[in-house]
Amino acid sequence: MILTVITPFADILGDPQEPNMISDADSQLLFGETFEVEKSHGAYVYGRSTLDGYKGFVERGQLIKNGPEANAVINVPLTHLYPDHNFKSRPDIQLSFFSKIKLSGTTENEFSQLSSGEWIFTDHTAKLNNINLNKDLADIASMFLNAPYLYGGRSALGIDCSGLVQAAILGTGAPCPPRDSIDQSKSIGTEVSKDKLQRNDIVFFNGHVGIMVDETNIINATARYMTTLIEPLSELEKAYGDITAIKRL
Repeated sequence: MILTVITPFADILGDPQEPNMISDADSQLLFGETFEVEKSHGAYVYGRSTLDGYKGFVERGQLIKNGPEANAVINVPLTHLYPDHNFKSRPDIQLSFFSKIKLSGTTENEFSQLSSGEWIFTDHTAKLNNINLNKDLADIASMFLNAPYLYGGRSALGIDCSGLVQAAILGTGAPCPPRDSIDQSKSIGTEVSKDKLQRNDIVFFNGHVGIMVDETNIINATARYMTTLIEPLSELEKAYGDITAIKRL
C-alpha cells in the first residue's frame, strides 16, 4: 500500500516505542512524498520511502491513501500554502524545498491553485516534467544557510549533513542519492584527489559530509554549532578527522 504525506514533514522513526528519542535510523518524509507500507504497528505503519528507500515507522495520521499524483515541487527553502490567491489571507501550512504538490492548472494574481484547493505563489514551484533548477550544488545548498541542524532532518526547518547533500543533488534534477553519508560516499560521483578540490565537490568524513563552495571552504549542516554554515575545510578536518572520500558529480 502506498500512502502520501499530508503534513509539512513526517518523521521516519527507528523505534516507535521511543518517539521522543532520535535513533540511528531516523529520517523524514516531506509533504507529498510517498511511503510504501509493509505492516501496521499501533498508531504507526512500518515501510520505506519510495524516494530514497529509507525504512522505519511513520505516524499513520500523517499519511493518506490515494493522495494526488504530484506534478510540481517547491523550489525555494520555504513557502506557504494559502486558502485564497491573496498574500493577506492567513496561510495554512509551510512547505520546504522539494516538497511535492499537484497543481490544478488554475492561476490567479501570480498564485497557482493546488488540486486540494489551497493556493501557492507560482514562482515558488517548478513542474516535475520540466525541472530546470540550478545545477550548482553549492548554490542550492546555500539556500539552507542558517537552517537549524536537526539529526535526521531534510527540510529548511531542520536538516542534517547528508540531508543537505541529498537536497542539493535533488535540486539539480539528478536522481535521488541515498539518505546516509556512508551510502552517498559509495554511490555518487567520481573520486577526486584533495589537491584537485573545486566548488561543488562533495567531501566525506567518518559520519559527516559537506559541499565545497570554493577550493578551501565548505558548506555543511553540523551539530557542532547546531546550524548550517560555511567554514574552512580545515576546521572540519580538525573536528571529524581524515577525509574518507571526495566525489564530483
